[in-house]
Amino acid sequence: MPIFDHNRDLLDRFRRGERAALAQVYEYYVDDVAQVARRGFTMEAAGHAYIRGADIEGEHELVQDTFVKAFSAGARASFDGLRPYRPFLLRITKNLMIDRFRARRNAAAAPVDELDEVADTGTQEPEEDLHWRSLSEATAAFVAGLDAESREIVRLRFESELSQDVVAAQLGCSRRRVRTVEHRVKAGLKRHLRRLRPTAGSPKARRDGRYFGRFAAVLRRGRLS
Repeated sequence: MPIFDHNRDLLDRFRRGERAALAQVYEYYVDDVAQVARRGFTMEAAGHAYIRGADIEGEHELVQDTFVKAFSAGARASFDGLRPYRPFLLRITKNLMIDRFRARRNAAAAPVDELDEVADTGTQEPEEDLHWRSLSEATAAFVAGLDAESREIVRLRFESELSQDVVAAQLGCSRRRVRTVEHRVKAGLKRHLRRLRPTAGSPKARRDGRYFGRFAAVLRRGRLS
């Protein structure tokens, strides 16, 4: 249910910019924003071009930038509460991702129809598929060394793709605890995978940029057993 439905008091406090109201809205929608930032989306207006999701650092940046824009005085004042807030919020996220895609495209002088959909279609070149395999194996080794709680949160969040709320309910802990463990595991995995990086500046290193940090995508490749 949209957060402002039948809650005029929250809407009024949100539009005034009260800290508690902003925090409540943030907690309610942050997972939705992070999911779009992480997974990407298809931009129909550009001939169904696929806008790739961000790595861990890019995801955090997109989430932050989305809420900075959405919580600005002008954006809060313009929201009347009659429309659902989630589509409004995700449109900001998608616009930010489109702007960044266009900036990268212009820098590389690459047409939209040459967008790489490797992560979704599984049509990597042989060398890239081998690299995915090495990343997946390294990820599996890293996860195997985690404590039992962290492994279970990884399994529920990234293999079963459950929300943080659902995971917290199943494990009998707070959502904050799930988020803290998730962030710690992602940061640890990133450090672990950095050791696999080839020489900086090489063509392979530039290709690796779209793989490192795609934690959920690596786990969904099914090589954690």
